This record gives sequence, C-alpha cells and structure tokens, in this order.
Amino acid sequence: MIVYTILYFSAIFSMEKKVKSILVLSIIAFCMNWLAGIFSIWILTSVSKLLSVIFFLIIIIMLIRQVATAPQVNLKVILGSVMGYLLMGLVYSIFVAYIMDQDPSSFNIPQSYDETSTAIVHLDESVYFSFVSLATLGYGDILPLKPYTRSFAIWITVSGQLYIAIIVALLVGKFASLNIPAKPK
Repeated sequence: MIVYTILYFSAIFSMEKKVKSILVLSIIAFCMNWLAGIFSIWILTSVSKLLSVIFFLIIIIMLIRQVATAPQVNLKVILGSVMGYLLMGLVYSIFVAYIMDQDPSSFNIPQSYDETSTAIVHLDESVYFSFVSLATLGYGDILPLKPYTRSFAIWITVSGQLYIAIIVALLVGKFASLNIPAKPK
C-alpha cells in the first residue's frame, strides 16, 4: 500500500499542468485503494483497480504529451519519460493481478512457501511478470498458459519496446535539434 501511495504522489508531482479533474480522480483512486486494502471486499478491490488503471493511463498519456511537446530536454522531461514507463508497467501488473485472481490457471506460477495470502502473492508476481515482459527479458519462470494471457504478454512486450523507441527518438531528436550549429553563408 505504501508503494502505491508513493506512486500516486510521484505521478501527480511529475505533471507540469495540474488538472483539477485528475487531482480529484487521484484522490478518489487513492482512497479506494486504501479502503480496498483495509476491508478486502471484492467489489471495492475491483473498483479500486479500475480507478487506478484509469488514473495511471491518463497520467501516462499526459506524460507522453509532456515529453513530446517539451521545447528542450531537461531533467524533468527525462524523469517524466521514466515515470511513464514505470507507470505503464504498473498498469500492466494490475491487469495481470486481476487475471491471476479471476483465473488461477492462466499463468504457470512457481509455488511459494507461504500460500496464506494470495492477493499479496499475486501482486508481487504480477509486478515481476509485467516488468520482465515489458523489458523483454523473458526469464521463463512465470509463463502465460492460456491464449488470451499469451496475447496479453505479447502486447506488453511490444508496447514496452515501442514506448522506449518512441520516447528515445523524441528525446534524441529534441536534444540534437538544439545542438545543430547554424551554417555560415
């Protein structure tokens, strides 16, 4: 829960423009996330995951727009692009955790020693799987077993590589355009 709190605040502070509706959405999603963690009610957990996904997707889109429209490359632009990548991995991990909760046979998950709290185990494993797939490492210890989970894993890997390629191209293009000397006449 503390990690989610840090992510919510860092996502909000990474934005140049603080839109009131996004701040309201972040407060609602943040509160729902904490309530779902405290009360462990299924519907509350589902709503909090949905609100988190919506909030993080909006932040990702705004961060990409912020990077694309920045006049020059500076530390805030670079940190915004990194934050967008990390939030994208987090959104995917929320989806993977939801899939693992709804269909336990969708992934081949190595058995852990403590099977008492499946929600925490699924969260840890979903974050791990999402970031390993996003970075196209593919260790192979957690495998998608069903066709829809394999398709989703492919989507994660392709979108992760596209994000890196597009953001790096934008950053390099902006940096190079500022350092081109004018031709003498």
